[in-house]
Amino acid sequence: MFKFDRGAKTAFPFVPALLLAAACGVETPRILMIDPRFAVTGQNLTIMGESFGDEQGESFVTIGGVRPTMSSFLEWSDNKIVLRIPDFGETGLIYVHRRNHRSNPVLISTLSSMPEFPKSQVSYAPVITQVRPASASIGELVVIQGSGFGSRRDGGAVLFSWAAERQPYTPAEVSTAQLIEARGPTGVYEAWSEHEIRVRVSDGATSGIVQVSVPPEKSNAVPFEVGAKPGVKTIKDKRTYSISYSVDVWAGNAVPPNSIYLWCSFPASTASQVNKETLPGSSKPFVGDYRGVSLYRLNDLKSGDNRQVSVSYLVDVYGVETRVLPELVKPYVDSPVLRTWTLPSSFVPSNDVAVKEMAAAFTGKERNPYLKAYSIYRGFLKEFTVTAGITGDSVRQAITKKTTDPYTAAMLYCALCRAAGIPAIPVSGVLCSGIGGAQPHYWVEFWIDEFGWIPVDPALGAGAFADPGADPGAPSVPSQPGESFRPRDNYERFYFGNMDNQHLAFSFGETILSQIDARGRTASGKPNYALQNIREEASGGIEAYSSHWSDINVIGVYSN
Repeated sequence: MFKFDRGAKTAFPFVPALLLAAACGVETPRILMIDPRFAVTGQNLTIMGESFGDEQGESFVTIGGVRPTMSSFLEWSDNKIVLRIPDFGETGLIYVHRRNHRSNPVLISTLSSMPEFPKSQVSYAPVITQVRPASASIGELVVIQGSGFGSRRDGGAVLFSWAAERQPYTPAEVSTAQLIEARGPTGVYEAWSEHEIRVRVSDGATSGIVQVSVPPEKSNAVPFEVGAKPGVKTIKDKRTYSISYSVDVWAGNAVPPNSIYLWCSFPASTASQVNKETLPGSSKPFVGDYRGVSLYRLNDLKSGDNRQVSVSYLVDVYGVETRVLPELVKPYVDSPVLRTWTLPSSFVPSNDVAVKEMAAAFTGKERNPYLKAYSIYRGFLKEFTVTAGITGDSVRQAITKKTTDPYTAAMLYCALCRAAGIPAIPVSGVLCSGIGGAQPHYWVEFWIDEFGWIPVDPALGAGAFADPGADPGAPSVPSQPGESFRPRDNYERFYFGNMDNQHLAFSFGETILSQIDARGRTASGKPNYALQNIREEASGGIEAYSSHWSDINVIGVYSN
């Protein structure tokens, strides 16, 4: 077990690096803004910031992994650099390098990468005229004004820039840049009308552009800066999974008219899980996307009928690495995230007396939100043993026994965070291994203002699936495609703030559904790969039926 210390290498390995930099008299450079945000090769680029150094000397800049020639630099001072832009492709990250220190990255794109609309379609596409403010932090409210947004959101979305690191064999400065939809828990969209959208900056958003999508059209792209964060979140190590599952229904005693409704979860869209695609051959849903699930309807079954719903998806899953500087973490301000995800629920009993007492004991006098979440994690690992099997115990029973399973471990950690005033969300899905292998699993993400969601897997952190001889502090070795799932070797440390690319989420938070027919009979089923209160509903002339939900089947694993 490693011990937590505010300056310890085991907890925050980047802090000593900062102290060393200060001791050597060289501060890490920091980019505050660039102008222009959309560039043309050969054009002058201005980089504003701090700690660049009064003279260039051996310092340099990289753009999309390309290092400009010395003759390209026109001006260099401690807070301003001017240079001619090299040919770097369509998008890339800018870094300032000073001795052995590298600045924060800033995304730049070429004008050729800007979307163009045919003239005949311009009048029908949404148009952004203003974004206020032009710079905001994760979770802060942004007002987008313009026209053609529609009176209701329906399938519309706000798109922010998003970037993930490429694979290790490509230069560190090169990233995959694209757009992600502002989606997530309650409070992302606060208003949507024909001329104005009020949206909060989505978790995972990076500096670059913002667009409005009103299918099938997209608006003009407007430069947008994501403000300073109390740390760095890195999206990396992409792995693509092809998965499938099915639901078989047998009608024992049924007379038309009748209906059976099936609420089928699909892979969630998050900052680290993108590009979900429904594969050919999947059953067609009655409702395609409602609160993160698809609704299928089986009509007019007769006694003895067998029906099947089958779905297949392709989804990109990335690993997540976070590095947070606790001294830069601010107290929470009032927001939909704070108000919603600190409340108790049927899954997360944060108002239980035993939960409140344990949260208070674990956090003590700590007031820093990030360090409180860490204290709860350390307290959990010290007090609880997590088994790989399902115990079926409640949170209260787990507190009494000090033994629990992955499902209850996640609900308990989430409840402890909420009881301590930390917004937290349970995440459910599967641990993916090789072809054919996936097992239901549960973990948690907690929120830090201006940073976003931070992953924690209390079960894996406690060694639930670890080799009995594994060293919890050993160097981490990720599983390779085709191998069985195994936790990272330094699991105690890794699974607070980091996540591997084998966690595939189906529900991010709790999915609360309403039944279709007030006279219908609903069933929720046992905890599985999604947290939802309704899984099936039968209405009309159905006296008896049975159903079988298959496990998640991994039919393809691709690493690129």
